Amino acid sequence: MDLLAVLMDPAPYMPHGMCLLWQPGLIWVHLVSDVLTGLAYFSIPLALLVFARRREDLVYRWVFLLFGAFIFACGTTHFLGAWTLWNPDYLAQGVVKAFTAAVSVLTAAALWPLLPQALALPSRGQLERANVALAGQVTERERAETELRQANRRLEEAYRALKESEARYAGILNHAADSIFVVGVEPDGSFRYLQVNPALEREVGRPAEAIVGRTPEEAFPAAGAALAAAYRRCAESRAVARYEEALERQAGRQVWQTVLVPVADPETGRIVQLVGTARNVTEHRALQEELAQASKLATLGTMAAGIAHEMSQPLNAIRITAADCGLLLEEEEAPDLGYVKQGLDTIRDQAARMGGIVDQMRQFGRRGPARAEPFDPAGPVRCAVDLVGRHFASADIAVELVLPETLPRVMGKAGQLEQVVLNLLANARDAIEEARRDGRPGAGRIRVAAAADRRGLTLTVDDDGIGLSGEVAERIFDPFFTTKDGEKGMGLGLSISSSIVTGMGGRIEARPLAAGTRFLITLPVREAA
Repeated sequence: MDLLAVLMDPAPYMPHGMCLLWQPGLIWVHLVSDVLTGLAYFSIPLALLVFARRREDLVYRWVFLLFGAFIFACGTTHFLGAWTLWNPDYLAQGVVKAFTAAVSVLTAAALWPLLPQALALPSRGQLERANVALAGQVTERERAETELRQANRRLEEAYRALKESEARYAGILNHAADSIFVVGVEPDGSFRYLQVNPALEREVGRPAEAIVGRTPEEAFPAAGAALAAAYRRCAESRAVARYEEALERQAGRQVWQTVLVPVADPETGRIVQLVGTARNVTEHRALQEELAQASKLATLGTMAAGIAHEMSQPLNAIRITAADCGLLLEEEEAPDLGYVKQGLDTIRDQAARMGGIVDQMRQFGRRGPARAEPFDPAGPVRCAVDLVGRHFASADIAVELVLPETLPRVMGKAGQLEQVVLNLLANARDAIEEARRDGRPGAGRIRVAAAADRRGLTLTVDDDGIGLSGEVAERIFDPFFTTKDGEKGMGLGLSISSSIVTGMGGRIEARPLAAGTRFLITLPVREAA
């Protein structure tokens, strides 16, 4: 059968109204129902199409289009149902029904697999709760952004402050008169220079490139071992170190006063850096040497009366013995040679005593060695006490010396320590004489003692003289400060003594006692040096 012919000529069939016996009521029910249903079915796809086009955020847009096609086909079927009441176009109606069936089957086949995904979509309540949570997150994010902007502003301010601090640090570092350097402490215990300032470059006569990144032995071959040893002591002690070091240069020997500050890692506590400052004190030390020498001569001058007394006793003994022996030889024909020999022995012993005094004075007045060296402190302390002991005894002042059998060696110059002790003894004598003038006739005892422990050597000089107040004790080492009459001194002795002790890496203090004064000297032990 020709399908086109059947569609164009439906004569062999009778209309559907004949099946309904052309009853008007039944015909109108089917007609109105099919038309209204068809119109509704045609409007629904149009609404779905408008909704799908306007909602661009739809996830399953194609489902709406598929439902629209299915509903449109269903509406067409109802219109053909109304048409076939009078026109028997059943083949066309069948084709539309077949199309509707195909679209229906396709829609059902696509809908069931999609159902779990559609069920997984959040409900309205879930969306509202999600919106509330999202609004909270937005608020939290805005707060976080506000805090972040504030933190950024603070960071920018801190960065500017850091830049300004770095600029100030660089200005201080680059324009400082003292030499400044930073030494890195490696995990294996070695040292390496990390930074130096221009002042150090000028002082050592080398550019920073020849120092930074190198070990002390590489940067300063002559003094590298001594520098590394000083750095090691500071790192091991974890305390600020102050000391003097000497470098041999073309211009001559240079003396540096160095301060090292250890810097520890805040997390591990390990010393990772040493920040050091060094000052060239060559001229200062030379001037100090001149002042010390002048102070020595001044001390000898103040001791002149006592020394004259010391010399007069052996001279008188020599004169009397020589005169007695001379008379004996002149008056007797057979002189007692044993008596003469005894007199000559006396003359020899007294001359030796005078020579010892002269040698001791000459030794004291002589300039010390050019550089510091390890020495036993007991020797200069004992020499100082011996030099003034007899003279003080003639003034009824007893000097007691208490020294252990052995003392650790210290670093410095023995002659300078002797000079310090002599200055302290002279001040003790003056304090005792002033106490006697003040009505204390029992005053007259000086005690010199030394002791040592792991912290260092301690030397004390105690007297039972007039004493001093706490205010005077704080100023007594200031240059030109003195409590004596102008004729007895200019106030430089104790100041020079303080400079000498400080140059040896120690300190000196004056402490009031219940009856008298104590001078306390503390020196570091430098046995390893």
